[in-house]
Amino acid sequence: MKKILSITVALLLLAYMVCGIVMLRDKNDLSRECQGVYLTVKDSLEYCTVNRNMVMGMLRDNWLDPMGKPVGELLLDSMERVLCRHPFIATAQCYLTQDDMLRIDITGKMPIARVRNNRGQDFYIDNKRCIMPCRGIAVNVPVVTGEVSKQTVTGPLFDLLLAIDGDEFWKAQIEQINVTSKGQVQLVPRLGMHILELGDMRDFQNKLERLANFYDKGMDKIGWNKYSSISVAYQGQVVCKKWKR
Repeated sequence: MKKILSITVALLLLAYMVCGIVMLRDKNDLSRECQGVYLTVKDSLEYCTVNRNMVMGMLRDNWLDPMGKPVGELLLDSMERVLCRHPFIATAQCYLTQDDMLRIDITGKMPIARVRNNRGQDFYIDNKRCIMPCRGIAVNVPVVTGEVSKQTVTGPLFDLLLAIDGDEFWKAQIEQINVTSKGQVQLVPRLGMHILELGDMRDFQNKLERLANFYDKGMDKIGWNKYSSISVAYQGQVVCKKWKR
């Protein structure tokens, strides 16, 4: 009985060793072909600035296409560097899975406004103050127009843009931000035929709050198209101008 038990244990140990050797050899076999690419993009669904065709095209253009290549020849670090050159990609991680799939995890940048100024410049700005070229990419964000530069939009104006993007109501309502030659800020809403006059950018949080209260308490009663402009430029006031007949 003891002899049978010893033989059984020995066979089990031998089988374990053989399986381990086979698995180790298979794991170290870098000639296996890449079986495909699994891409994930951590980005807001409303933007969709990064997609599979774009990513695979960038890899092909830089001779880094993984399809059909041995896993040992895949230059993962180079792939990450190439992908991070794209203006709409913040981070990229490339790694192999156990089933020889190349996994690419991308974090996309989040544009909060598009700038089209009086100088003919046209670019996006994201929520980290990064400037991004348009390059034919259309994103549904407010447009900043008028006397505004890259220095302005990444400086004094940025906090206002971030506040509008972070507020559910204002993000849905504002379609354009205009800066006049005197530095006065005008907001163009999607709903209503009026202009919202903020004045300068000082204390804009309080100004937006006054506008929101006015919208909430008055606009439904008096109508959205009664006024040509609504100004909160002066502290503690909401000044409305009617359309001239």
